[in-house]
Amino acid sequence: MVSEEDLIRTVAAAYGNGWRQVKLYFMVGLPTETDEDVLQIAEMARNVIQKGREVTGQNDIRCTVSIGGFVPKPHTPFQWAPQLGVAETDARLLKLRDTIRNDRKYGRNIGYRYHDGKPGLVEGLLSRGDRRIGKVIRAVYEDGGRFDGWREHFSFERWMRSAEKGLAGTGVDVAWYTTRERQYEEVLPWDHLDSGLDKDWLWEDWQDSLEEVEVEDCRWDPCFDCGVCPQLDLDIQIGPTGKKLLPLTVVK
Repeated sequence: MVSEEDLIRTVAAAYGNGWRQVKLYFMVGLPTETDEDVLQIAEMARNVIQKGREVTGQNDIRCTVSIGGFVPKPHTPFQWAPQLGVAETDARLLKLRDTIRNDRKYGRNIGYRYHDGKPGLVEGLLSRGDRRIGKVIRAVYEDGGRFDGWREHFSFERWMRSAEKGLAGTGVDVAWYTTRERQYEEVLPWDHLDSGLDKDWLWEDWQDSLEEVEVEDCRWDPCFDCGVCPQLDLDIQIGPTGKKLLPLTVVK
């Protein structure tokens, strides 16, 4: 529920108080996303720099865009979502990079940092994998995999080779765990674990997200009955509380 206008007002305040660089974080590969959605990241960066130049009267304003791939996680409304494949992720990232580089007015002031689709696919495999993935992890270890969270040690080929070995004879592959969409009737590997969230509520929220329905903060609005508050015995169970947080008041 944070608009681009909210962001521009905030960076204007930062630039107006002496800052010269802002870093924005994004994800690529979200459900219903299109190439045009990703290219709007470049447009937002341009708007940020433009506002910085307007506020400060200076041209040494920078905006760094940092992008990671979206990885669906268990116990969230996106646990049923398909993950964007490696080729599709990289293609969108390259289109965005080229759009930024071809901008003669603002491109040199926009920093671009991103992770390609390969580490994200492995993260997706581990994120929504079941006990069969244990053999894959062991195969990676036996093949020399160490410190794979560090780029210089990560080998996508090793993970795919180990997945083929570890999943042989199971009837499933990496795509089965990552890039396919789940249906409500499917029994998920983590269904026996209780996170406090009601599965039916998660499914309804997933459907709302596909229809781009915005959900208010339940601390200030009526309860959405997600299941967390009563199960975890939280103090604030039903909004609104009457407490106002925004806009923030600066305390000197």
